[in-house]
Amino acid sequence: MFGNEIAINEFLSQQLENVANDIPENDFFPPSIGHGHPPVWILGHLAIVAEMGQRTLGGTITHPTWLRLFGPGSSDIVSPNDEFTKPGMITCVIKNYHKFRELAATVDEQIVSRPHNVSFFAGTSIKTVEQCMSHLLTSHFALHLAQLSSCRRAAGFGPIF
Repeated sequence: MFGNEIAINEFLSQQLENVANDIPENDFFPPSIGHGHPPVWILGHLAIVAEMGQRTLGGTITHPTWLRLFGPGSSDIVSPNDEFTKPGMITCVIKNYHKFRELAATVDEQIVSRPHNVSFFAGTSIKTVEQCMSHLLTSHFALHLAQLSSCRRAAGFGPIF
């Protein structure tokens, strides 16, 4: 299941490494121009959302304390500390989405056909767990990848493609 979404997410994950590696360390914690999110928050948000997707598909949340810092509705203010290094955060996002894709590939259709319980999507066209997981693997990831790309471009780097 989720064959197209998995392929797209693999591509986006590769792009994430290319984009995020270029963001200077001194730009990692301050708010970014335009969207205002610091790169550390964007990466932390992607990491915890991947864990939330894993939990929905039968996995677990590995970083429960990150829910408050990086989860939906978080403030996006992250104080610099040794736990949140750029290489560590990039690796965490890549690993978390790898596990998310593994679970998505083998999930029982009965699990994803049920309605989701995500208040953010109440009243939208996203009605089922399947639609929610499709969004998390593709458009949600792509939106935040674009934000990271904006951070990279603000640091003076040219386009990747």
